[in-house]
Amino acid sequence: MAQKKLPEILEEARAALLGRKAGHRWSDSASEAYSATLEGLKDFSGDTLGKTADSFNETLPYIQRAGYRVLEIEVGLGLSPKLTAHLELVDVLEAEERQSLMAEVEGRKLIKTILTALFRAADARKRLEFRQFHFAMLELELSILPTVTLKFRPNGPDALAPPLAEDSTP
Repeated sequence: MAQKKLPEILEEARAALLGRKAGHRWSDSASEAYSATLEGLKDFSGDTLGKTADSFNETLPYIQRAGYRVLEIEVGLGLSPKLTAHLELVDVLEAEERQSLMAEVEGRKLIKTILTALFRAADARKRLEFRQFHFAMLELELSILPTVTLKFRPNGPDALAPPLAEDSTP
């Protein structure tokens, strides 16, 4: 049996949810929709997750060379599987170092996109000032729409991550 495409999986779930015959009960529809979705996603998500993990593994050395340390990795299972890496900025690269790294990954679209987002995040953290908070880490989400989220923590003795030396100078 050929692997189904995501639109086919969603169409089967929609049809099951709306009911396929007269007198169909909502509880039956919900159960059928859940089963149809799980069946369709069983192979789809495994393949997608494997490819996402492979992409991340290929990108990891470049993330590290860009000045980030990976603290943990989360894998979200669902209709749209995702991998989220929690990163700590440990070294801010100079412009020449950034350009050299970007030149090295020319033609590798995903890696270049991720590095561009990480460099922008490193720059943005300096422009975002929150009273009583400092930049602590970021999340890199690899999914249908990759996203970088900057995280800020409270200042003071209870802070989980201290500010970068560069961030704490007046």
